[in-house]
Amino acid sequence: MVDVAKLPQGDRLVLAQLSGVAGRYGNGADRERPRDEAIAAVCAVTTDPRLLGIQAGVAMADSHGISGATVELLAAAGADMTVAAAHGAEVRARLEAQGTRYDRD
Repeated sequence: MVDVAKLPQGDRLVLAQLSGVAGRYGNGADRERPRDEAIAAVCAVTTDPRLLGIQAGVAMADSHGISGATVELLAAAGADMTVAAAHGAEVRARLEAQGTRYDRD
């Protein structure tokens, strides 16, 4: 289990940056940019597999199912997908406990 709130501040800042960069290249304004450029942009933020995996897990828990490209990008950048799967399940469980409904189920 990853308690993001208990991560060092530097790691939390990296996750915030990853959220923006990966989202922008995964399904945002830069989604049509070359894949190599997208991977390089993510890796410019971090190459830490655990942090990439945590962010991939957040994207995996997307209740609308639109963040698949972001997950794929983070995986290509070196995300630990075991961390991603575990964190994604945790995030999804918390969201469901708060009443979030999943469109894709």
